[in-house]
Amino acid sequence: MPGDDPAGTAPAFTIDLPADPARLAPTRERLRRWLRAHGVSEWDVETVLMAAGEACANAIEHGYRFAPEGITTLRAELRDDHLVVEVRDRGGWRPDADGDPGDRGRGRMIMDRVMDEVSIAGAPDGTTVRLVKRLTGG
Repeated sequence: MPGDDPAGTAPAFTIDLPADPARLAPTRERLRRWLRAHGVSEWDVETVLMAAGEACANAIEHGYRFAPEGITTLRAELRDDHLVVEVRDRGGWRPDADGDPGDRGRGRMIMDRVMDEVSIAGAPDGTTVRLVKRLTGG
């Protein structure tokens, strides 16, 4: 429940993120400021940043592993009592070969645990991760 914006009136947050891991922290900070400016509770801010950060890191690492010039788009939109975040890359889709992440690959598990809904749509022309979080209020 965003405290400063009536339902559905906050403008969407959109940023294009180059496929450079050094850009992840500044992007998270910009999203943090936007969420706080629209009255999202600190708990929800932190959980959204965790999930969105994982989705962006995965887009850079996996979507653009052969295309370092790639751009990932992060879009967040407040809707009534929930937040929708979409992370879209235009890189190559790589299906999970054996399902065993070894020491890595915990991003999906983290997203599933901290968000209310997670969907990943992969295609040859890119991947879209959609994250939904019901907001708890202040």
